[in-house]
Amino acid sequence: MKTRKPSKKSLGYNEAELNAAITQEVKRRRSLKISEFSAKLAKTKTFNFTKGKVWPILLPFFIVMIFLIILPLVSILIYSLVKPTGNAQLFRITLENFVKMFTSKNIMVALLLSIAYAVAAALVAIVFGYPIALIMSEVKSKVLVKNMWILVTMPIWISMLLKVLGLKSFFYLLMPSAIGTPFAVIIGMVYMFLPFAIIPIYDSLEMRQIDLEEAARDLGMSSWKTFWHITFRSSLPGVLTAFTLVIVQAATSLIVIRYMGDGKINLISSIIESYFFKGNNFGFGAAISVVLTIFVFLLTLLIRWSSNRLEGKRGKNKWKNSSEPTILPL
Repeated sequence: MKTRKPSKKSLGYNEAELNAAITQEVKRRRSLKISEFSAKLAKTKTFNFTKGKVWPILLPFFIVMIFLIILPLVSILIYSLVKPTGNAQLFRITLENFVKMFTSKNIMVALLLSIAYAVAAALVAIVFGYPIALIMSEVKSKVLVKNMWILVTMPIWISMLLKVLGLKSFFYLLMPSAIGTPFAVIIGMVYMFLPFAIIPIYDSLEMRQIDLEEAARDLGMSSWKTFWHITFRSSLPGVLTAFTLVIVQAATSLIVIRYMGDGKINLISSIIESYFFKGNNFGFGAAISVVLTIFVFLLTLLIRWSSNRLEGKRGKNKWKNSSEPTILPL
């Protein structure tokens, strides 16, 4: 016979008393694990990585960073500022390309549409990715978790061109009229970047405090309130990271726009391509690229700042790595 969990009303708790009771219950459960944790900690051998010579290991990373990221960005910035003079030894620095871009209505509309499409794709990816990440974090079998992890990460290693062509063929079979519509473009973005939404959310859910959830349920909190006030809030940093990863890639995606847009939708990435390879106007295309890079970078900083505000300062985290957990208001 199943026992019915007491409700908050039957226990006679108000909100403040319930928060205090949950905190006390978590402290009690953690105190039971202190001896076991101390024994494991005593057997753990630590190695201070910083005492060794780290630079030989980091050297390939810096080489890749310099030649594949820093130098291309610097060259694009130079192209955007330099205007040809007809003399190979002379050049003129000007902001003409940037002025032309900000005064072009079509370019600004395409930029805003790119951000709007990326935001929509990021939200849809989180809506579909969060339940998958939650299920993975709740699975007890390590073998099953590994298999699910392989299924989630496998699409990352498949060519984007093959994936988008396969998705386009699928659309042609089921709904050919959807090709070239915003729906097809957003679905294509979600299909491409869904793994980048699942991974950080799963990581955040794995590090959440299970003790808080168990204590809340034992004291009569419903499953929905436990999820919303404890589980979801503790995973918000992972959700924001997922939002950042998806929006950065979706806003600059070219292959999805080219094949799922079918030439009917032109966003900022396709416009940049046209100026670089079709219009033979490297300076203007580079200026658009620089502005898009700065815009995405500022957006990433804003989301990261919001994530840090949620996590709290190091050592004062409200939801994890804290010996004195704080119960969020209900």
